[in-house]
Amino acid sequence: MLREAAEAGFYKSTDGTTYPKLQILTIQQILDGKQPEYPLHRRDATFKKAPRSRPAAAENLTLPLLPPE
Repeated sequence: MLREAAEAGFYKSTDGTTYPKLQILTIQQILDGKQPEYPLHRRDATFKKAPRSRPAAAENLTLPLLPPE
């Protein structure tokens, strides 16, 4: 299983660092605090920010409080 994970290759980050594409951790390693290796990108480096939109203002917010005649 470890050999197949190694054959998956590596991911090259934008900063030039390489990380294994497939990483296998045992439960013991996770309990010991080990985490998979992955790039820590800036929050705005990957996605474009969407333009803010505002909902249209309501024109008439009155409610009929008297029963119809």
